[in-house]
Amino acid sequence: MDLSLQNLNKAASTNGITIGILSTAIGVVTFYMFPSLLGSISFGIATLIISLVIYVFFTLDLRKKIGGFWNFREALKGIFLMAFIAGLLYSVVNFAFYKFVEPNAYDKISGYMEAGMTNTLENIGMDQDQIDEAISKQSEGIKAQYDPSPMQFFKNIGIAVIVQFVMSLIFAAIFKKEEPVFASIDEEEQE
Repeated sequence: MDLSLQNLNKAASTNGITIGILSTAIGVVTFYMFPSLLGSISFGIATLIISLVIYVFFTLDLRKKIGGFWNFREALKGIFLMAFIAGLLYSVVNFAFYKFVEPNAYDKISGYMEAGMTNTLENIGMDQDQIDEAISKQSEGIKAQYDPSPMQFFKNIGIAVIVQFVMSLIFAAIFKKEEPVFASIDEEEQE
C-alpha cells in the first residue's frame, strides 16, 4: 500500500487533538473532583501509566488508519506529530485554565503536594532536613507547572517537545510494521 503523507498527517493531527482533549479533561476533572490526588506520588505514577496506555492505543489506531504498515521514518513522523499536537494543546489549555480560570491553583495544589510528599518521605525514613529540601525542589516544579511565567511556559514546552521526540523514537521502533516483501503462500494459491 502506498502511504499517503496527507492521510498520515491528518490522522496524526486528529489523534493528537483527541489525546490533548482527553488529557486536559482528566486534569480538570482531577483538579475539581479529587484535588488531593494531585500531591500523591502514586497518582503521578498511575497517570504516567494511563498516559502510556492512551498513547499506545492511539499509535496503533494511527497505524491502522493509514493501512496497517509503516516504516520507522513514517512511524516516527506520525507518532511525533500526534504527540506534539497533543502536548501543545494540553499545555496551552492548561496555561489558560490555571492562569485565568483557576489562578489560585498553585496554592491549593502545593498544600496537597507538601502533605502527600511529607507523609511518603517520612514513611521511607528520611530526616526532616532532607524532607524540607525535597519539598522545596518539588514546590519549584509545581509552581513552574501550575503558575508559570511566560518564560517558564516556553521552557516547559521545549522540554515537552524533547520528551515527546524521545518517546516517539521509542514508539516508532516498537510499532513500525513493514509491508511484507513477498506474498504469503495463501495469496499465491488464490491467484
